[in-house]
Amino acid sequence: MAKKEENAVATKAQAGGAVAVMGDDFAQYAGAGMENVGSSDILVPRLSIIQQLSPQINQRKSEYIDGASVGDICDVGTGELFKQGIIFIPVYYRKDYLEWAPRASGSGLVAIHSDASILDKCQRNEKNQPILANGNYIAETAQWFGINLSADGRRSFIPMASTQLKRSRRWMTLATGEKLARSDGSTFTPPLFYRSYSLTSASESNNQGDWFGWKVERSAPLPELGDNWRSIRDECIAFREQLTAGVVRGDLSESHDASSEESM
Repeated sequence: MAKKEENAVATKAQAGGAVAVMGDDFAQYAGAGMENVGSSDILVPRLSIIQQLSPQINQRKSEYIDGASVGDICDVGTGELFKQGIIFIPVYYRKDYLEWAPRASGSGLVAIHSDASILDKCQRNEKNQPILANGNYIAETAQWFGINLSADGRRSFIPMASTQLKRSRRWMTLATGEKLARSDGSTFTPPLFYRSYSLTSASESNNQGDWFGWKVERSAPLPELGDNWRSIRDECIAFREQLTAGVVRGDLSESHDASSEESM
């Protein structure tokens, strides 16, 4: 090996050792300074399908993404596009009832209700939307939290409302339909993060208009994802624990574009 190459290898090895030593120096202060961090401080980025009215294709909007097209899957937090779809491992599911002010008001998200009884306080309008007495509408929203393997395992979530609730129910049917066998021959339903799913977009329409919705198909189970599948599993478990503890939450503040446009 040439002297120059030897020096480069030695420098790289020394740098690696220095990083390890530095880690040891800071280990005793793990998490220091973040004692007051709560669920309102950590937001999980949202995955959405770009629609005709999405700001990502409007050059006058700050959210504009060069090269974005209707039907693309987009990580709204990072601006990354996934034109060919993604591979996603769900780890946690919840349903909320989002109270939105009328779009023309510009007020956006007003409140997040966890109890379906809020619908009992609503009347249906001509679009069959549940409307409160104050004029705000309620969007029943299924939320799928998980790991986006197409983005190097980035934590993400997908809200599904309006017509996409049908897609959500189909997804849950696929997940709950899984069965694994124990050593004694009995079967059980594996955790939500047992399998990955292929998510793409597909054109949909009704008498209200046209839009793109989610298409969900089964993909490989975790043990077939490679030699590092256990580390992926551990990340899924850690993410789920943080979600159930309320330490992190999804960024729903601008998620009305995540619903199908015919509902707006």
